[in-house]
Amino acid sequence: MEDKNNHKPKILYLDDDEINLAILEANLEEYYEIFGFTDPNKAIDFLKEIQVDVILTDQIMPKMDGIEFLQAIENIQPEVARILLTGVVNQDVMLKAINKVNIYRFHEKSDDFGGLKFDIDKAYQMVNALRQKDYYYKELQETSEKLKIISDNVPAQIIHTDLDGNILEVNQDSSALTVESVGKNISNFLPEDELKKLFQTMAKVVRTKKSHNIITRAFNFYENFQWFSTVIGPLHSKNEQSGFLMVSQDITDRVNREEMIMSAVIEAEDRQKSKIARDIHDGLQQTLTISLMNFESLDEGSIKITEKELEKFRSGVRFLRKGLHETRNIAYELIPKSVEDFGFVVTLKELIEELNSSIDHTEFNFYTNLEQRIADLNIEYNLFRITQESLNNIIKYAEATEVFVQLTYHDNILQLTIEDNGKGFDVDEKLNSDKSFGLFNMNKRTESLSGKMTIESKEGTLVFVEIPIKKKVKSTEIEP
Repeated sequence: MEDKNNHKPKILYLDDDEINLAILEANLEEYYEIFGFTDPNKAIDFLKEIQVDVILTDQIMPKMDGIEFLQAIENIQPEVARILLTGVVNQDVMLKAINKVNIYRFHEKSDDFGGLKFDIDKAYQMVNALRQKDYYYKELQETSEKLKIISDNVPAQIIHTDLDGNILEVNQDSSALTVESVGKNISNFLPEDELKKLFQTMAKVVRTKKSHNIITRAFNFYENFQWFSTVIGPLHSKNEQSGFLMVSQDITDRVNREEMIMSAVIEAEDRQKSKIARDIHDGLQQTLTISLMNFESLDEGSIKITEKELEKFRSGVRFLRKGLHETRNIAYELIPKSVEDFGFVVTLKELIEELNSSIDHTEFNFYTNLEQRIADLNIEYNLFRITQESLNNIIKYAEATEVFVQLTYHDNILQLTIEDNGKGFDVDEKLNSDKSFGLFNMNKRTESLSGKMTIESKEGTLVFVEIPIKKKVKSTEIEP
């Protein structure tokens, strides 16, 4: 019998009769690589150097019987099949062999080499299976030890869950999960508004059979403002997915750095816009206003010009008045000075009143429970920009008859809600479109403040913005 690599099994045969060695070799050398010995000590020395697969040994020998020989090599070659050859299978010999050495088979000496070959082949198969088992066990053990070292030292939490998201094991404690979390569902450790994203990603992993990444806030986000990046991958058993392996890393520092950069860029833009708005308000508008006042103070009857020239004069005054109005609108669009002077809430109230007076088919409503101005001017600027963009979209596209704007503050969280009863739009299509710069900008402004923006649209549209307040609000009262 040869193995799959065409290697003949190695057989050591110990017998004090050289004739027996020669007869066995003549009958079986076609199938095995046979090493014959008459001296047990030489056989022991050989086994110290060369590994064999099966040992055949005569029982009754002058220097050392077969059982004593097998005892001597027990620790030298523990993974080897042992066949004891005897003239007559004696019960006492059998008991002694069973108690002292691991005998695979007792074989009675005879001319039936086919029967002996059958025993040797079966013994070889057993040894091969045991060696493979030991090999794969050692490989598995080494792999497990490597994985344990990696999982214990990697700067991330590794979570094993079943298909329903129930936690089966975690590699180490974190601020989000601990080993005591085993048995609970992963959804218990995420904010409610992040669960949809989690379950959608898990379903995507099952569908695509590939790993996918999500970024989520921690359960107690508004206490410590933590963010996590989690790679979710499939785990398989018997060619079927049995669960998920989630590798979750705290990326709060990275997100904070990105927010600082984004916020700095937006602040720089707003400062520049504010400067331009002030220049227009304090310079160009003043110049235009004085010019208009001077022209309007003239008595047309005292001007000695032709009727045609007088009409040009009147046209110039109209265009001057129009230019003054447009510069006011431009300055307001850039950044209303009242945001800086009086705050977001007062400016928004003024904007709502102006919209109600200038747009007939839509009613605008505003509610807030804020009794103090927001301390951070950057938040006020960004909130105004978000609200302004949203209201402009409603006016241009929604065909709404009612709009509700609500700004509430509780538990150190600002919540801005803008809702209309218009025709709505496909949110995913808009967000993935190159033309949705306004929505993209709204989202970036929200993210720059560690906030979260959600848009829902079907019959009407809801824009919901949530921003944590990390500083105290000012004590200045807002005028009613």
